Amino acid sequence: MKKLIVLSFSSMVLLTACGSQNLLPLEEKSTELREDNHELKLTNQALKNENAKKEKQLAALEKDAKDTKKAKANQKIANYYEVSSAYFSDVTSIINAYQDLDKDVVKNERKNQIIGKLDAVLDDHDVAVDRYRDDAGALDVIKSDEKVKKQHKEVQEVQQNIQKALEKIRKGYAKKDQELIQTGRQELINIKVTSSEETEQ
Repeated sequence: MKKLIVLSFSSMVLLTACGSQNLLPLEEKSTELREDNHELKLTNQALKNENAKKEKQLAALEKDAKDTKKAKANQKIANYYEVSSAYFSDVTSIINAYQDLDKDVVKNERKNQIIGKLDAVLDDHDVAVDRYRDDAGALDVIKSDEKVKKQHKEVQEVQQNIQKALEKIRKGYAKKDQELIQTGRQELINIKVTSSEETEQ
């Protein structure tokens, strides 16, 4: 009986010792897995933080891109208004040049010197129209922006009206046709120029 108990006890000790040896690698693996899991959680959190940071950067870049696009569009509009302003500055000089002749034109004496000066006024206006056409034609904003498109159309109408009025005055003076002179003068007086501020309202 003693042998049986000793044998049982020995078997149990042996089994326990074997079991402990088998459990040790499992515990080590479990600890290792826990550490790996913790590392993965840290890595995952770092990735989430990095992703949030990148999303903020992307949003900022998109806003900058929109602002840059808007700034470029505004610059194109400003470029057009510079072109139209240059034309109206030329027109002011041209009208002033005509005003200097108006008293002589109204006298209707058909002097070649006055006809030559009227021709010069018409030529100056042609040059101003050509310059405007070339400069504005180089800007795509006259087709893409509604306000600019409207202003461009109004400038073209002003150009035509000035041209017609000056031609009538010159033709009337050359023919000593007082009525044609007066018609041209009245048309010149009636030309309405809409400023860019009024166009925007």
